[in-house]
Amino acid sequence: MRNSALVYLKILVISVFVLIGCGSEGKVIEAIGSDASGTGIFSGNKSPESSESTSYQVKALEVLQTAKYSYLKVEGEGDGLRVGEPYWIATLKNDFVAGEEYIYTGRLFKSDFESKEFGRVFDQIYLVSFIEKANATAPMALSVEGVISIADIVSNASSYEGKKVKVQGGVVKVNDAIMDRNWIHLTDGSADDYDFVITTDENVSVGQTIAFEGLISTNRDFGAGYKYALLMEDAVTIK
Repeated sequence: MRNSALVYLKILVISVFVLIGCGSEGKVIEAIGSDASGTGIFSGNKSPESSESTSYQVKALEVLQTAKYSYLKVEGEGDGLRVGEPYWIATLKNDFVAGEEYIYTGRLFKSDFESKEFGRVFDQIYLVSFIEKANATAPMALSVEGVISIADIVSNASSYEGKKVKVQGGVVKVNDAIMDRNWIHLTDGSADDYDFVITTDENVSVGQTIAFEGLISTNRDFGAGYKYALLMEDAVTIK
């Protein structure tokens, strides 16, 4: 009888543990001090440094890539770790390039942060939640007489509607032979990276700096999703 009671007691204890386990929701404990798993690189309590309203412009000096994250050695704004010296930031993986400038917001300071993939510990680093390429495009020097800047056309679209004008810029995108015309995307730096759309029969390539003359139209709807508040139509290149 005594042995039977002991067996019963063991079964009862095991059953209680099983029920407790089944009744609890599974929780994933994310890595706080390393890049070991999941999105743990951005886990933990927020600090005042993680404010989404504060932005820092930096230049990437070195880029290290892991399967999920990018580590950037940068210089520029936000160098409070060592004033005037480069420092490290980490963020979700992307195609960062050494020498390029970036703007980031939302950062969290970590010390003794371990990267298992690199087998190294960063003594001081910021974990960054949002980063984008800095828009440092300078207005293009215009070499064709009578050219109007894209910024001027955008700001005064109604006054240019129905008129022929000249623009000059760099070709950033080309969609050929759609609805019997080629669609050119042009920027000149005067309106940040505003994507000015031009339709033409002429053939151009991405990367060319070129001048066009064409008719300014507003609120054009070609169907099939081709709807534009502003564009230049029937453009020809200016030699």
